[in-house]
Amino acid sequence: MTLNVEKSESTYHNLKIFLQPQIVTFLAIIFATFINGPSYPYIGNLIWLPLGAMSLCFLLFDYKVVLAALLATHFADVWFHSAPMMMTQDTIVQNIAAVIAPIIAIASMKFFKLSNFFDGGKVVFQHLLFLAILTALFNTISSFFINSYIASKDAAMEQINATVFIKNYLIGDLLGCLVVLFFAALVIVPAIKYFSPKSVPMV
Repeated sequence: MTLNVEKSESTYHNLKIFLQPQIVTFLAIIFATFINGPSYPYIGNLIWLPLGAMSLCFLLFDYKVVLAALLATHFADVWFHSAPMMMTQDTIVQNIAAVIAPIIAIASMKFFKLSNFFDGGKVVFQHLLFLAILTALFNTISSFFINSYIASKDAAMEQINATVFIKNYLIGDLLGCLVVLFFAALVIVPAIKYFSPKSVPMV
């Protein structure tokens, strides 16, 4: 009897550890998309908070929340940007590219040993800034090529202006990452440190 109870508690604990990051990631990206407002996929937004939220979640929970990020990206488009529920090949590629950009940025920083965002309890703002720049750069480049390809397949669509697209996307992605990452560093992490010191992320 005791063994069964311990086994059930262990299963519940493991399930809780697995589900919590997934739920937090899903809700964070959904919320960021909601407050960000309308999306302008072939022009670019002045600020794009979902990319920053995604970067933050990958920093906190590593790459195990990739599926949650993909699902959140899709459902956010469906709920807030009138995208169809059934994903097309183009939307699948767009969603995957959006998720991969922050992953590549974080992996690059780990490769160059710049992934220490907290040093002795203090935030290393230079590393956060570098992460935001890398993430924005990778996302802008991938979005440009993917959207250009999609536009080239539809004769009715106006071809993308490369200069305007890259400028708008780079600025929007960079601002979105900076706002979310610095808000987390200056507000969320100190709050966690105050209320639950053992839960402070040490990424």
